Amino acid sequence: MKRYLLLVLIFSSFVGAGVSAQSLGNLFQPLTWEQASLVAAREDKLVLVEVGDAGEVTEQALQGLREVAEELGWGVVAIRMDMQTPQGKAFEPRLLHAPYPCFAFFMPYGDLVGVVAAEAVRKEPALLKEALAEAEKKADIKRRNSRSVRFSAGSLAEAVAVAQANGKHVFVFVANDSRQASLLMERDVFTLDRVADVFNRDFVNVRMVIGEEEIDNYGIAGEDAPVCLFLNAAGKCLYRATGFQDADALLACAGQALEKAKGIPFRVLMEEEAQLQATREGKFIFMDCYTDNRVHQELAERVFTDPDVTDFFTAHFVNLAREGEATGLVFTDASGKEVHRLCSVADAADLLREARKVVDGNALESMKNRFRQGERGDEFVVAYLAALARAGEEEEASRALMAYLEPLAPECLNERRYWELFAQYGKTASPVLLDYLLSHREELGERYGEAAVWDKIATLWIAGASVFVRDGQFDEEGFKVYAKRLRREKVEGWRSIARNARMQLAEQTEDWKTFITLAAEKWTEEEVTDAELYRWALEINARCTDGNVRYKMAQQLASRVAAINRKERLTGKADLTSYRGFFEKVIDDLLKGL
Repeated sequence: MKRYLLLVLIFSSFVGAGVSAQSLGNLFQPLTWEQASLVAAREDKLVLVEVGDAGEVTEQALQGLREVAEELGWGVVAIRMDMQTPQGKAFEPRLLHAPYPCFAFFMPYGDLVGVVAAEAVRKEPALLKEALAEAEKKADIKRRNSRSVRFSAGSLAEAVAVAQANGKHVFVFVANDSRQASLLMERDVFTLDRVADVFNRDFVNVRMVIGEEEIDNYGIAGEDAPVCLFLNAAGKCLYRATGFQDADALLACAGQALEKAKGIPFRVLMEEEAQLQATREGKFIFMDCYTDNRVHQELAERVFTDPDVTDFFTAHFVNLAREGEATGLVFTDASGKEVHRLCSVADAADLLREARKVVDGNALESMKNRFRQGERGDEFVVAYLAALARAGEEEEASRALMAYLEPLAPECLNERRYWELFAQYGKTASPVLLDYLLSHREELGERYGEAAVWDKIATLWIAGASVFVRDGQFDEEGFKVYAKRLRREKVEGWRSIARNARMQLAEQTEDWKTFITLAAEKWTEEEVTDAELYRWALEINARCTDGNVRYKMAQQLASRVAAINRKERLTGKADLTSYRGFFEKVIDDLLKGL
């Protein structure tokens, strides 16, 4: 066998050297595919295969083309393949579904780098020389590239999980092995270093085949393949490309997917510039007013980056972001007039629903106009109250509720749908509703639960105290009558309700001596949370100059710090969620200048 291969190599070298003096027909050697591959590898050539019968007409057209013969003689080891033989059947998969008869160029050991139809060569024989030049370029690229896209062996669900854990996105190559385009992408595109580097760095890559259940949700039909599907870490489609993509096109697709994954395209514009841009583009303005905290980080990472949100907000809004003390999601028209506002959103679908209201003319400002004009349909009012509350306009929601219930009061509280609206949005109540609530509290408690009824009574009493401040002045006598009525009505927890109301009024009028006295009573008689204590301290530090009040507040904070320290010593564990650090900072601020 070794002697036979040696003779083959000698023979092929002789033929290759002398082909320029012979016709093209003498180029083809009596070698098998395996033998031709060995010779091509040794001589650093390509393998040219006449696949099937090119026909006498083609052969005649090639005869006498000395220039083509010379070029091919120096660059290829040429053989013929009879596709009707067992060897032809075994060879056929290497063609990657290319139709024959044809002339096909291969790198040694199998990579297809060029195909030209026999019919095309018959019409223009010089095409064979051009095909060789292109094949050599492609082969050179393949030789210079050593990396390839790494496809995971797991399912799509597993790829999404890995992407979530590693802060990446997902690339799904949906292949159809019966289509040449799929095979060529895998052989010629995914094996390029510049493609591999991007996809291995930024994506978890998974190969799937048409018909697999996991891709059913993406609406991919068999005739679409190959399909390049780019998903975010939640499995939502960022970008999709159908059909063969060369390296440049595929990298451009990846770039668009990565850009879209960044989320809503916020612009750096002054408000006047944004209004001009919105007018020019026929859009609304969306402004994300935020403070840098965990809640906003979640919003930016999970909601603003949703592909559906990105598409909708890009199409309909000029998007701005502003960091500051006031927070909220604000929608305005092109002139800058506010039409809608949200204090929070649950998820991407929630934000999309609210944004569509703006685009469709059903924003909060529109609802306000409809309510002012007398619209009182049950479904509309429920939606209107919810929109006011989501915008942070709880007082306006309460006033709208009272206007809605006025014709139905007070017996409407016996119907659950009205009670639930009253319980959720009623911050104040008309005298008729309040008297009915107090006189029927036992009956209502049996129907809706005692705790719910008492909570609503307490809320109304505290809110009712606000009437005793007018133009910055406190009506002390009126408040005493109010407190006596609380006691007379036997309102549960009346002392705490009256004290909380009085503290709110003292804070409004900046009567800090009264405030700190009542605060001392409260933290003696009730459990005051660290969050509430911290809020008091911040208000006093910012607004009170009375040294005695500031000292008393600092004392209480110091007492709470000592309690935190004692607990940690007893348990041997540090409480990383405690307010100790905040308290210590405010204590220093309160005591400065005393």
